[in-house]
Amino acid sequence: MIRRASLAVLLALGTLTVISSPAHARACQIDYHCETYYYTDSSRTTLTGIKYENCVGDETWVGRRGSYPEFHETPC
Repeated sequence: MIRRASLAVLLALGTLTVISSPAHARACQIDYHCETYYYTDSSRTTLTGIKYENCVGDETWVGRRGSYPEFHETPC
């Protein structure tokens, strides 16, 4: 009985960890400039951070990663 309760608690904590982790945007293609905007909620009203990727693959971060990404890419 104790093992079942412990297993249930561990599974619940693992599920909460997965649900609360930030979402990841897709990878930037070669020879593209990409911007990923991260927001706090699904209505995308509060910006938490931006990830810039230039045409040679260098990354620059401003702010922090949020749970709701919006991805934009432009050919170089």
